[in-house]
Amino acid sequence: MIQLLGILIVVNAVIVTAWWIGTGRGGSPAALALCALSVFAGIAFVFQDRLVEVTVKGVGTIKTAAEQAVLDAKEVAAMRERIAAQGATVDLVAREAADAKRLVDEVSHKNEQAEEKLSSLDKAIREGSTAVEQLKAYTAFNSTVVAAQTDNRRAYDQLRRWSEDTAYPFQQAALQAALTIMDAHDPAMVRSGFAVPWKQGIDPKTLSLRQIAETYSQVPPQIRIGVLEFVWETRTDIPKKERLEFLAQVLRDDESLQVVEYAGRWFTQGTGDQFKPLAIAEHLKWWAENRESVK
Repeated sequence: MIQLLGILIVVNAVIVTAWWIGTGRGGSPAALALCALSVFAGIAFVFQDRLVEVTVKGVGTIKTAAEQAVLDAKEVAAMRERIAAQGATVDLVAREAADAKRLVDEVSHKNEQAEEKLSSLDKAIREGSTAVEQLKAYTAFNSTVVAAQTDNRRAYDQLRRWSEDTAYPFQQAALQAALTIMDAHDPAMVRSGFAVPWKQGIDPKTLSLRQIAETYSQVPPQIRIGVLEFVWETRTDIPKKERLEFLAQVLRDDESLQVVEYAGRWFTQGTGDQFKPLAIAEHLKWWAENRESVK
């Protein structure tokens, strides 16, 4: 429609100009300029979608946007393509960033879980170590009690030390065990008359206390009890103080609780200290404090 209007304008401009000249009115510059302007205006309507730039001397320049629009359209299209491509890149980067954030969050969460598990494992290990140490201590305690009950004097001494140690986890149990064993070695009825198999040809009544002590160190517990009985009950010719010193030495060193029991009993008879036979530390303390007063 616009193109048809342009054609009509051009044709009419030419016809009017020709009529004007044909009537003898002359071709005034104004008429010619108006005709030219009308023609170019019509041409502009005809070629409105193309880039046209026409310069008419004395009239001016007429421009259309056709070719420029085409160029602009191409640039716009190229820009849109770049934007589309960049949009895809931006989307990709965004997705990768989102994936990276999700991965970081997952790693962080897994690290937290790992730390929690390590903390739990460390706690379990510590608790397990504590339980193992407690089990070892309890096992050692039970073994010591059993040993003391079967005539092991060193085990009995250990129970006495544990019973005085406030840091020992089984202090009360050790005290109870030591007291029970002490009471067991203080019966109401005691055996006497132990025979000693002296070597043939030896009269034990003529032996010195030093010689008797040498014999004592070489015989088993039951015979050692007989030697102690012989020294205390039979060899009254040996000064009492020396015989008590002999018994005190047995209290300090003998490995048999049974032997120590008899030594403690006779020691109490000689000193009157009133302690139970297996109150070893108490006997020795009394002796250290009163030895010089004994005749």
